Amino acid sequence: MTAALLSALLSLPWWAPASMTWATGIPRWDAASSDDRAVSVGLWDVVAVELNGVEIDAELVALLRIAYRADGSWTVLFRTVPLAEGTSTIDERADPKTFEMQTLAGEKSKPHRYTGIYRLDGDSRLLCFVESGMPRPDTFTAPRGSGRVLVTLRRAAER
Repeated sequence: MTAALLSALLSLPWWAPASMTWATGIPRWDAASSDDRAVSVGLWDVVAVELNGVEIDAELVALLRIAYRADGSWTVLFRTVPLAEGTSTIDERADPKTFEMQTLAGEKSKPHRYTGIYRLDGDSRLLCFVESGMPRPDTFTAPRGSGRVLVTLRRAAER
């Protein structure tokens, strides 16, 4: 990995350093469930990230995964190494569906809060969010100057 790619990764707002209490057992996805939280459980590959109108390098993005757990907690993984973790709540009755998330505090970092919208369609998931205090996105776009992050995820294939 080049220094530029690593620098780009670390500049993303939701990869803030966190205490790493990674749980190795990720429950399997239950296809019969209709609850978005339950359907989201498992590993998701990051397919694309757009930050404030700038697409993050595909080579870097391909190294990222997010593990979602049934209690709303999540961990961002760089390959298999935990980078950040946090908690989230969702409102799947809203239109578009909404979420709130917070990174956990680390030794040298404070928690960060974000608000956003999401779409879950089978094995695809789309997130658009901003730091708390900014207007919640109402579309799945991240134009320059918006402060938005747009993330496209795909359910990870079993290995």
